[in-house]
Amino acid sequence: MEPAFDWKRTFEQIAPQLVLYARQLVDSKADAEDVVQLAFVRWWRRFPDGDHNHIPLLYAAVRTIALDQRRSDHRRVNREAKSDLVVADENAPTFDPLPEQKETAAIVEQALQALPEDQREVVTLKLWGDLTFNEIAALTGSSINTIAGRYRYAIQALHRRLGHLRADLLGESTSPAINILPFSPPTEAIS
Repeated sequence: MEPAFDWKRTFEQIAPQLVLYARQLVDSKADAEDVVQLAFVRWWRRFPDGDHNHIPLLYAAVRTIALDQRRSDHRRVNREAKSDLVVADENAPTFDPLPEQKETAAIVEQALQALPEDQREVVTLKLWGDLTFNEIAALTGSSINTIAGRYRYAIQALHRRLGHLRADLLGESTSPAINILPFSPPTEAIS
């Protein structure tokens, strides 16, 4: 008999990428987490035996729920604005970095947020969601050429915006290491 699908482990593995994707579509991290939880419940109800081949459908569910929630939130904000209620804006970061990565995460997040929404969505799905262009095209209802173009333009824009910071972001040294040893480096000694 085949073992039962491990929903808890699957959730632990996929949820962080889904939250990051949902965070691109909704206003707060809490909303993104709610969207992901609701998407998992829908996925579980539709495929109770579980199947890793249906993970792209999970991304589609996250997208649909997030867009529905965003429309609902915008309608609510408009209603509240008309009634002179002040709605607090949440500026929580998209990424949840380790303490030593906060500065880098803020720089990357700012560059990502500067992209047009359609390009940001494709980059998030491709890099953090690990979806193929075919899966992203099916999810968004766009052609694969459109998706590939959005991805290419987004990567070019990110490179332009972050290229000068590459060495710092990746922790690479921009200057050659100084030889402080009294003998030549191994590559010179072999020649």
